[in-house]
Amino acid sequence: MYGGGSLPLSKLIFQKYDTDKSGTITSTEFRYMAYDLGYYISDSELEIAMKTVDSSGSGAITYADFSSWWKSSDRWNKVQLNDENMAILASISSEFQKFDKDRSGTIDRDEFKEFIKEITMKNTLTADDEKTMFEQLDKNHDGQISFNEYVDYISAKYSGDLTKYKK
Repeated sequence: MYGGGSLPLSKLIFQKYDTDKSGTITSTEFRYMAYDLGYYISDSELEIAMKTVDSSGSGAITYADFSSWWKSSDRWNKVQLNDENMAILASISSEFQKFDKDRSGTIDRDEFKEFIKEITMKNTLTADDEKTMFEQLDKNHDGQISFNEYVDYISAKYSGDLTKYKK
């Protein structure tokens, strides 16, 4: 608890920086929050931060998104990256967006068919293989792969070392 109140610190911080009281934190509000808390983030870091924290891909951070991110002890490490990891994440983002045809922030099953052909560099997967891979990537089982789910998959594949990811 913070300041003797009954709200958790994450909720107090979220409410403070949701300056328009919309129930979400925009990229501008997130930048102010980061700066106030002693973390200057560049434009490219802000773009990655929004994609990282906004698990739904809506373009704004809900309290559920924020709370989950805030609980992570390395929360700032996830949004402040060295140049090499920033370039890798930008490449991953570009690759992801190429297949997000409807610009929804997610890849649905239809978009995934083209996506999987590209990332496997061949079209030899069976329908069962494709379904299994989709389910592995779709961690929350909502029928869509978010950018965060894709980055988490790649990060896990390379034991957190994105420098091993080469495209």
